[in-house]
Amino acid sequence: MDSRQVYRVRYEAFSKFSNTLIRSRTVDAVAEALQVNLKYLFNFHVYRLSFNWNDYIVHITVSAGGVEVQQQQSYLPHELQLLQQREPMHTTQPATLDLPQAYNLAEEEQAELWAWCFEREECQIVISLLSGKSRVFTRRDITFVKLLAENLESKLLEICLFQMLDKQHALITSINQHQQEIIEHRTKEIAAKNEKLIEVSIMNAHHLREPLSRILGLITLADYCHTPEELKETILPKLKRSSTDLDEALKAVIYKATAELTELKA
Repeated sequence: MDSRQVYRVRYEAFSKFSNTLIRSRTVDAVAEALQVNLKYLFNFHVYRLSFNWNDYIVHITVSAGGVEVQQQQSYLPHELQLLQQREPMHTTQPATLDLPQAYNLAEEEQAELWAWCFEREECQIVISLLSGKSRVFTRRDITFVKLLAENLESKLLEICLFQMLDKQHALITSINQHQQEIIEHRTKEIAAKNEKLIEVSIMNAHHLREPLSRILGLITLADYCHTPEELKETILPKLKRSSTDLDEALKAVIYKATAELTELKA
């Protein structure tokens, strides 16, 4: 197969991967798309992507053992070096870089580590690729690495933005629910206070009205007394008793109302 056919096959594979990536809605879906399609774009033993946006960091590693997604702040030593120097990395001695176990290849593989850092606005994406004699990666393949990085950066940023919106929506929903609970609690409090106020009003109407009515009635009857002795003997004792009853009822109402109002203010 000549080079033109190879590139045509790769571009077809890249197009298929891009369509799959467009439909991805989670980081795990992106990782699955990489695991399925990456082998058709270039050769590698280990492929690792580290994405950072506003301190949201996710690492996706594709190897013969499968695909792994990690959401943590830590970088590999060579990635930290790359982020500091901002220069592409290529070494034929990856064993000196304190890499994870998955990067340890047999000596006859003649392992090579390639790494790049791509930045756009607030996004950073670091690509690391371990190749070897049985899976050769060349500089001509870097074009597809860059194309892949651009697509992955856009998709992962989109996922991050959607996650942020989901969190904000959840926060707004939680705030609304909390406010609704507060409104319901306050409504119950107001209803309870209204019941107490109604109770005081009923007590005022019932306990005060009865002795007051008697007093008013006795005053009316006083006009019909013919002599002072008759008024003194028949009306005044009853008027005195009714006045005492009114005073006691008034004290009871004042005590009850004061206690209830103090509780309502609390």
